Order: sequence, then structure tokens, then C-alpha cells
Amino acid sequence: MKTYTFIIGSMDDFESLDALIDYVEVNKDRGFQNYSCFEFDCPADCSEELVISMGRGHAFSNDWCMDHTFSFLTHGELEPGTSDDDERPRPSGVRGDIFTDERR
Repeated sequence: MKTYTFIIGSMDDFESLDALIDYVEVNKDRGFQNYSCFEFDCPADCSEELVISMGRGHAFSNDWCMDHTFSFLTHGELEPGTSDDDERPRPSGVRGDIFTDERR
């Protein structure tokens, strides 16, 4: 099994896919903008297309849609974000393996 995280955010809050990626890289799943992170497991031999479809399924089942959104998929889980009063360092690595779902 492999773990993936599908991230989707509103175009009202993010100017571009890169802006969403940068925001998630810093805030992980604890930011205040309009976005969601869905962590899930699937068999290791699933194709990229199938894994993206599974991620979309999680998002669409939680009232998201493809209209006016940016989304991407990354390998692994997101570590919790940190707040200003939390002294733990912010983990990095969201950019590692990203499959985008951006429409042009």
C-alpha cells in the first residue's frame, strides 16, 4: 500500500497552483484559506490516473468540485502544520512528488 494526499483549493483564495502548493508547504493541513487535504491509501500498483481519480473522489464526496479549483496529489502524508506559538520546526517536502490537476 502507498499513502497519498490530495489537496484542493479554491481559486478565490489562491491565484495559481503554485500559490496553493506554497501555502500547503508552509501550513500543511492547518491553514485558514479555503482548501482541503485528503489522505488515503491505495495499492502500490495503481496507475497515476487511478490515484488522482481516487483523490478527486474524496474531494467531490466532501462538497468540492473541479470548477474554480486548483488541485494536486503528493506521495505520503502531510505532517501537521505549526502555529506561531508552536516551537516545532515546520517540515518541508510537499514539493517532492507532485501530480498536478491544473486545467489551462
